[in-house]
Amino acid sequence: MDNIKTWWNGLVLREQQLVAACAIVLVLGIFYWGIWTPISQAEEDAQRNLTAQESTLNYVKQTANKIAGLKQSGGKKGFSGSLSAVVTQSAKSYGLEITRMQPQGNKIQVWMDEVPFDSLLDYLSDLVQQKGLSLENIDLADGETEGFVKVRRIQFSQ
Repeated sequence: MDNIKTWWNGLVLREQQLVAACAIVLVLGIFYWGIWTPISQAEEDAQRNLTAQESTLNYVKQTANKIAGLKQSGGKKGFSGSLSAVVTQSAKSYGLEITRMQPQGNKIQVWMDEVPFDSLLDYLSDLVQQKGLSLENIDLADGETEGFVKVRRIQFSQ
């Protein structure tokens, strides 16, 4: 501390004023960029996060209301007959041939050889959207012909 006092007293009055002014600017800079700016930035980030979370909450509430409405109105379009009959009839209407089928209670697994991919998508769409089945699992492989796929397994449930 004595070294600083000796150094300060060795300065001319004009140099002391210049050093004091630089010290004030340095302290203000440290306060502004070290304290004020990070706090202000954190506040802005928190406000953006709050807005995003509120938007997500509104979306979830709207979706929950839609789901509740669908549950009350019956939601799914039903089908008459057995699950295997519906799956087979729908496959025939799209020109698809089922090579193996394994019913398991309210679930069914289906296997097919090479089938046109577009027809398979239409078939799946019909079963899910029109017949009200749930597509639980699908396992496909490339077919030997372009635009065709091998259906290793599709699993539907009611």
